[in-house]
Amino acid sequence: MKHLIALACAALSLAAAPSLAAESLTPEKSADIRKLMEATGALRIGQMVTQSAIGQISQALKTARPDLPDEAFTIVSEVSTKVVSEEMTAKGGYIEQMLPVFNKYLTHDEIRGLIGFYSTPLGKKAISVMPMMAQEGMQIGQRWAQSIAPKLDQRLKARFAERGIKIEPPAKQGGAAAPGTSAPAK
Repeated sequence: MKHLIALACAALSLAAAPSLAAESLTPEKSADIRKLMEATGALRIGQMVTQSAIGQISQALKTARPDLPDEAFTIVSEVSTKVVSEEMTAKGGYIEQMLPVFNKYLTHDEIRGLIGFYSTPLGKKAISVMPMMAQEGMQIGQRWAQSIAPKLDQRLKARFAERGIKIEPPAKQGGAAAPGTSAPAK
């Protein structure tokens, strides 16, 4: 998934440039899109989906039936791995659904260029560090958003007050306050 984020960022930066008329999705372009997805690790999304499914199913089973034998969890792992793998490459599966997305935003020449880039030492390094950069970036983004939330709240309330816009919900009958509001003074 994190590789997809990095790839999406690259695709968006290229898409922001003046684009050519949409190209048709030829078999050659499809093959190169698959190569690009492989080179960037985008196809590893199946592994992430598998691990997530195994974790969720196993946890639900452990909660519902703590007495299950270890064999049950081996079966969960085997079946999940097989189903996700089959569905990734199946007709209409994840890869086929992604082909038109790549086709929409990248020309065949751009796809070839990205394949070439991701084959270089710098491209390989970019692939290896992007997951950590994306994770750290998300953490920074969350902290930053939390840090500006009070200022945003304060300015919104001030602006609403200037315009006479009341954002507090009316108190319910019986003196109970709506969640997040104070009970009316008596």
